[in-house]
Amino acid sequence: MQAQASLAAQSGRWTMRDIITLAIFNVVMLILMTFAPIITVVSHLLVGGFTALLNGPIYMVMSNKIAKPGTLFFTTVLTGLYFVGFGYANYLLTLAVIGLICELILWGKGSYLNPVRNAISYSVFYVGYSLCGVVPLIFFRESYLATLEKSYTPEQLSAMLYYFETPSMILTMCSISFVGGLLGCYFGNLLMKKHVKKAKLV
Repeated sequence: MQAQASLAAQSGRWTMRDIITLAIFNVVMLILMTFAPIITVVSHLLVGGFTALLNGPIYMVMSNKIAKPGTLFFTTVLTGLYFVGFGYANYLLTLAVIGLICELILWGKGSYLNPVRNAISYSVFYVGYSLCGVVPLIFFRESYLATLEKSYTPEQLSAMLYYFETPSMILTMCSISFVGGLLGCYFGNLLMKKHVKKAKLV
């Protein structure tokens, strides 16, 4: 069994254990992603960075356990599918494209075990997450606004559009998300060094 696992790791071939690991860890990250806006005071600016910070340690453990190409891409797709369930189908397209960019950053053998490249790609993922409210306004404005009007009051929608249509707010939001991602991965690496690897969980 260990020989088969080692062979799969070297070949980059996914196993059923990898798929289960991906699913379990993503469920936890999606739960945190759901509740993060509730405890974020200025949600439109901070939610991406705050969520990236919370999920960073979880992602680092998951990506080091699987350590195979596609880990982050599948994570972005699962996140996109989650939002499809709430009626935001455009998010899936945005996140899938971001996922491909993240995999390009991680191109090469053993890249998921490189803490710097892994942290950068994860942070780019959350920049894409923050842009999920921006991109549909550019390409699918009418249908996206119609979807938003079902869930938000005119006052709430107006406030949201201010953040998603003002270049300085978009830049601030993406910067916070990127920094939150880096910090989340930094703490994730500390966690792995002090506890996870010692417990031989990775």
